[in-house]
Amino acid sequence: VKVEPLFPAMLRFVRFALLALPVASEVSLDSALKEDDCGDGECVLNAIQLKGLKKEQSVGEDLYEELQEGDESWLKDINSKTKNHFKHILAPLQKPIVTNYQYLAELEKFVNYTMMKIENATGRAVIWNRKSLLQEDEDEESDEVSDEELQSSYGRRRRSIKGEDLPPRARYINKILIYLNKEMEAVWNYNTIVDRKRWGVGNTITSSPYGPHGEHPKRWRANVTVPFPTHAPVSPVLNVNNSLTMHMKAEDRKYDNKYAMQLQADYQSLIDNINDASKKCNDLRKRLYKMDAYADKFIKLPSGVWNKIDAQS
Repeated sequence: VKVEPLFPAMLRFVRFALLALPVASEVSLDSALKEDDCGDGECVLNAIQLKGLKKEQSVGEDLYEELQEGDESWLKDINSKTKNHFKHILAPLQKPIVTNYQYLAELEKFVNYTMMKIENATGRAVIWNRKSLLQEDEDEESDEVSDEELQSSYGRRRRSIKGEDLPPRARYINKILIYLNKEMEAVWNYNTIVDRKRWGVGNTITSSPYGPHGEHPKRWRANVTVPFPTHAPVSPVLNVNNSLTMHMKAEDRKYDNKYAMQLQADYQSLIDNINDASKKCNDLRKRLYKMDAYADKFIKLPSGVWNKIDAQS
């Protein structure tokens, strides 16, 4: 039967309690049980009690040894060698994360270039960061969370390892992973911003079926004045012949320690996240070039004539 490990302080308490139990030798027990002059039965009763105490002590010592062994194999902190190994494999991961961010910075320049062309043609700013009514309703509902939902969500989170529950060396590596994952959150947020701008350009094109100046071009008046961009941005990132997809592979090591196994899983997840972000950058670049082609087609259309372009397809 597997016994759940206890904390070291509890183990010391168990050990102290076990040592405090009375000890009965085999000789005294056997002699007491075999005495013939125990007519009143008191010595026999005492011998039986002593035998019960000795059995209880034996079981208690086995329990303590099992608890101590479980503590060493399950709740023990990662060793220094494992800690240094994780430091060694995590340190180089910041570079590809920053590279993904730099990819998006170049892609944003390109989508801004496309946006300027549309704003120059229509005389209106491209709306790309406005939430729909449905999204606003969802945000309001998310703010009103019931106590039961909070408890259920807390129950799900408590099964994961928290930083304050980790021993020192495992906590140190976990802090590095948390920092790198926060940087990845910034990458994904940036990706969302660039893709929203692309969506805003497409929405402007699709919602203007009569061309840049609308159905009645003679009544058209510009709301904003945006100069037409003189040249498109140039960068190796924008060259479609250069793949942006990364193919990083995690070092696969097997561990028996609970914390080392969890840290290895988090490390593997971070590697997959970095690779996925680079793939999304590569896909986003294709969509940006496609949207730029729609923008050029839209600008050349005559106003006042129905020529709807479905740029969101």
